[in-house]
Amino acid sequence: MNSKSKKFAGVQAYVTQAAAAKNAQAKLDAANAQLTADQSKLDALTQQLADLNATDTTGFTPEQQAALDAQKADVQAQIDAQNTAITADNQAITDAQTEVTNTPAPDDATLDTALQDMANKPVDQEVTDWAKGVLADKIDQAAAAATP
Repeated sequence: MNSKSKKFAGVQAYVTQAAAAKNAQAKLDAANAQLTADQSKLDALTQQLADLNATDTTGFTPEQQAALDAQKADVQAQIDAQNTAITADNQAITDAQTEVTNTPAPDDATLDTALQDMANKPVDQEVTDWAKGVLADKIDQAAAAATP
């Protein structure tokens, strides 16, 4: 999308905006996936702590009790760390959702206008659909190039 033609500027803007919207959505999807993974890990740790707390300590020696207490403390520390990660995940989701909201994908009307400006005549839905197909790869390339 390196054309210097002013008539092509609208199409270039469409591709750039679509790529930005695609990247914003990908960031939101990744943040949601991370939250799901971290929540699953927290659930497993919480169950592990519950199991440790349910341990029958009748007849435990002081050393066994100390070992169990150390295990409980270790799992609790992991739970605390996981809760911190989940808080960060939630903030990442909020930030990514804001980016998605502020970076909407361009609509067909935007592309129609760009195509009409380029062609100096109205375009129909068939032309718009064709252009979307042609530009899909360019949008993917622009999105990949803009991803850090």
